[in-house]
Amino acid sequence: MACQNNQAQSSKPTTDSAKKANPESQVISPSSTATVEKWNRFCDLLSGDTTKITSNLKNAKIWLTYSRGTNIKWNSLSKRISKPIANWVISSKLEIENEPKTLVYPFAGGDFYYSHMFFPKQDTLIMVGLEPVGYLFDIDTANPVKLEKYLTNLEHSLYYPHKLGFFRTFSMEVDFTKGYLNGTIHTCLYYMAKFGYKIEYIKAFDIDEAGNTKGEVEVGTKPHKRTGIKIGFKAKDGSGNVKELIYISGDLSDKGLTNGNKNRGLYNFLNSRKQIVSFYKAASYLMHKSDFYKIRGLMTRNSKRILQDDSGVPYSILKASGFDVTVLGEYTRTIQLFWSRVQKDMKAEYATRKPAKLPFNIGYNAEFNECNLQSAVKK
Repeated sequence: MACQNNQAQSSKPTTDSAKKANPESQVISPSSTATVEKWNRFCDLLSGDTTKITSNLKNAKIWLTYSRGTNIKWNSLSKRISKPIANWVISSKLEIENEPKTLVYPFAGGDFYYSHMFFPKQDTLIMVGLEPVGYLFDIDTANPVKLEKYLTNLEHSLYYPHKLGFFRTFSMEVDFTKGYLNGTIHTCLYYMAKFGYKIEYIKAFDIDEAGNTKGEVEVGTKPHKRTGIKIGFKAKDGSGNVKELIYISGDLSDKGLTNGNKNRGLYNFLNSRKQIVSFYKAASYLMHKSDFYKIRGLMTRNSKRILQDDSGVPYSILKASGFDVTVLGEYTRTIQLFWSRVQKDMKAEYATRKPAKLPFNIGYNAEFNECNLQSAVKK
């Protein structure tokens, strides 16, 4: 748990140059010690920590049953996906000199897991998706029927990302509207807990037309009617700096980014980060479409390094935007749903380069036992 005597100091995330364009985003009022302890206790139970299941805990049996199951599943996931990715990130040496510390991950849903695995050194992570932000609930007063459904729904929402490596849009539309599981905050906290982080603060906010954050409130157990959240997190042993996850619920289509003050504000908020790295995975090939021109232009303009699969920015546009592109893994086809998105020029590049197979399978082509990635670095 966070200690009261260092709370004010540790509640500010590491400052990097990408955030200077939006000074307000750096001013984080500390959460109270009691609030931080409450949410860390919540996260400990989400992580499956049985030492937090005491005899006086209401619904202790429900939490114990959940704990046994979730730990087995997590250990299997770690062996199959987490460790291979972590080892590959180290050995591949894709990080560039003076790499920006802000990662922007559009079309992310609640996917803190893969962004953290592929970019463990970034101290600010900005994710955007259509799914709602959500709010929390009190574990001490939770209705046992609703709690059991919540834990079942939470694990169900993680089924596809853990099996195939991506959140399915349709599944998220259903999963994140079920009772206590009311938004992406829950999957993000689950992953943070599993990775061994403690929470420093959880704030909700809106964005004005200029792209500045406003109306910040502490996230609690009631709807806050905000479009974004900030979660400050840090290693439980106290090492390292406080990192920050920002999740914003928003429409990244051209129409969405220009429809009303909030939407224009989202574009300006993202565009204020001039030095970023970016990540796209299982992005439904949206940036291949003409009605996602604005977000594609923003990301190719501001990104110093991009890591993506073939559903991100088209290979030809990466090359035309001044990136050196290295193809990784295997690329021979797309799934039937996206058959028209096969990129002949990139397929030819794969055939010429013949890169090594990746030691993990994620993304749409996981069902074919294939995985492709492209590493793009701005010249």
